[in-house]
Amino acid sequence: MPFFKALIALFCFFLLSACNNTPKPEKTVNLAPEGLFSAALSKQYALLGTSKSHAELWQLKPKKLLHTWQHTDENNGIIALDISENEQFAITAERGSIAWWRISDGKLLTIWSLPGITHVSLNAAGDFALIGLQDKAIYFSLQYGKTLYAFPHQDVITATALSANGKYALTGSKDGEAKLWELSAGELTHSWKNPTKLSVAALSADGKYALTNAALGLTQIWNTQKGKVSTQIGPKLMTLTAAKFSKNGKYLISARTAQRIDLWRVTTGKNVKYWRLTTGEEWPSAATILALSFTSNEKKFYSVSSKGILQRWRK
Repeated sequence: MPFFKALIALFCFFLLSACNNTPKPEKTVNLAPEGLFSAALSKQYALLGTSKSHAELWQLKPKKLLHTWQHTDENNGIIALDISENEQFAITAERGSIAWWRISDGKLLTIWSLPGITHVSLNAAGDFALIGLQDKAIYFSLQYGKTLYAFPHQDVITATALSANGKYALTGSKDGEAKLWELSAGELTHSWKNPTKLSVAALSADGKYALTNAALGLTQIWNTQKGKVSTQIGPKLMTLTAAKFSKNGKYLISARTAQRIDLWRVTTGKNVKYWRLTTGEEWPSAATILALSFTSNEKKFYSVSSKGILQRWRK
């Protein structure tokens, strides 16, 4: 019996080693050893919602802590945040308030109180936010504190996304429905139903493609013009934690709850390459990947995990 148990242990060790036999990250930095509640990445910055109830803005290259931000004196925690595409503004959200920051000098521009915030996305110019609430998402002017559009759902908003060209908003809910909205008039363009809650939503920069992932469900890339599935990626039962289209819309990187990062070809759904998240130890890390972003030349990308670990990978 002891020999049999040893044999099983040896088999598990080799199986785990085989699973982790993927390309290693070029660089690994622990930015927040205390762990993270939320994170956002851009080409030059990492915005982290730490477990100490404040946000930190890091410059990626060279590594430097630029700003430390906090909304209130209470330990509410930063549950959602984002960086604008032009990298001039950032937004941080607690459950009951949202703060708008200028990146160049770290100045707090304004705070708005909104009950029941669940998710946020910032537009490319950084002056409007798509804010997920308990039964709707709102497209909100950060400068004037006014709601331009309200996008209703039947349940709590669990995912939001904005296209960099300013054409579309994508919202997902606990009720399993994903909705695509045209921002020129705030009108519903397409609605896609899923059996489980939406985990991740993403839009390509040109608004041509939308990605939706339902918890333990399908991951689909949609043609936003036709409202039909362009391709399905991955297995039928897969939960994502983050996803990002390349600027040219040809590739998509995604992170699974199984601590795996995948690179997909958008038009075919083909898996081009994958990586396993590790910490350099024998056993895989239990961390969840919270955010992904391509570098400026898109030959590499960054990931940041719930353990506060930032990694750079070659595509």
